[in-house]
Amino acid sequence: MPSPCLRMAPEGRPLVGLGLHAAGAVLVVAAFVSCVALPLATYTTVLALFGFAHVASELRYVDHRFGARLGRDLFGAIVALLAAAVLMRLAGMRGWLAPPLAVSLEVALGAALLAITVAHMRQRRWLAAGVALVLVGGALLAPFETLLCLAVAHNLTPLAFLAEALRGAQRRRALAAAGIAFVALPLLIATGLPFAWLTQAGLVAPDATLFTSAGSLTQNLGAYVPAEAIHSDWALHAFSASVFAQCMHYIAVIAVLPRLIDGTRRPRLAWPDAARFGRLLFIGAAALAAGFALDYGLQRQAYALAALVHAWLELPVLALALGVARAQASPSP
Repeated sequence: MPSPCLRMAPEGRPLVGLGLHAAGAVLVVAAFVSCVALPLATYTTVLALFGFAHVASELRYVDHRFGARLGRDLFGAIVALLAAAVLMRLAGMRGWLAPPLAVSLEVALGAALLAITVAHMRQRRWLAAGVALVLVGGALLAPFETLLCLAVAHNLTPLAFLAEALRGAQRRRALAAAGIAFVALPLLIATGLPFAWLTQAGLVAPDATLFTSAGSLTQNLGAYVPAEAIHSDWALHAFSASVFAQCMHYIAVIAVLPRLIDGTRRPRLAWPDAARFGRLLFIGAAALAAGFALDYGLQRQAYALAALVHAWLELPVLALALGVARAQASPSP
């Protein structure tokens, strides 16, 4: 059983206490300034320190929250399609397939993940089917742009997880706060105004980074900016806004979502208890951060494969939650 501190807060009560609210506010402000003033340093550093930790934390949350809802057949199909998607990503990286073909096939597999989930949804099947058709179109017409849009949208998935798990006033408060962090503040950064303010104060160094092997800012903009727009005036601000959303995603997945594990559902995998998982997460994150320091490029590729699994997994589990949300929602304690 998880420790009491990880159980879902009762209806109408704050998800976190006042002290954590204050610490969270300070962290958000620090991330905001850092993403605007030091976008490359922030992107490479948080990826190295928290990238793998957030993947593991999200997989644990998804298994606890949704694992019991996946029948054996659906679970097996999802695992097979995710394995195929990893193989496509690896084939593109290693040159076994031409990158456009590898990306097209990966996006098509993402569409298949949604398609197989539609039959298990009780309502809103049309929405999941529509998204699957959009992904098929993206795989055929604009695979790289489709994958880029999914990377940006992925940072917003904690909003969906909060909406699925919470109810009543607790949900409204959480989504209001998350809306500021995940939508309003990134849009403010994207206007370029915060960058202009910090530039006037002499506080910006967009190209600075702790990882010299990570490449230049221009080489990293492609993580969130289309190739044809990398040299545009808004590319830097769009990248900074996306990096800030990424930081908010990491905070939500590592520090907030685990508090929604209420212990009423049995996961499919044998996860360590919360205390042991936290220790293993710290040790693993430190080791992998050292790997980034030794060879950033190689470790970045390994991270891309791990991140692919949890990002594509979100499609079927959120579709399933959307289709059965009212029937399967956890009652408030």
